[in-house]
Amino acid sequence: MQEIEKLYPTLHEASEKKFVDTINRMIRKKNPPTRLQAQRKISGYSQRALAEKVGVNLRTLQQYEIRAKDINKAAGVTLLALAKVLGCRVEDLLEYDNSEIDDNEE
Repeated sequence: MQEIEKLYPTLHEASEKKFVDTINRMIRKKNPPTRLQAQRKISGYSQRALAEKVGVNLRTLQQYEIRAKDINKAAGVTLLALAKVLGCRVEDLLEYDNSEIDDNEE
């Protein structure tokens, strides 16, 4: 909320559209797309097309993309199918917490 209040001097006379666009940019920066979503978009698949091609429920795929389901806990066969269709490695789909990576390097 404080971040929004800081925008007041700059945006208090701006149009509603400009305000909403600014807030949406802030939200996207805080919640970047999942690696699965990035790979899917690079490959040019819609969520529905990818789900059908892989044989995964559309809702499950959507939940992976919004991080409602942890893709790191997906079945190996699902990860392999996604990677094969997207033309990437399984590792390219997994989500890593940077703090976990930093802890392992010590």
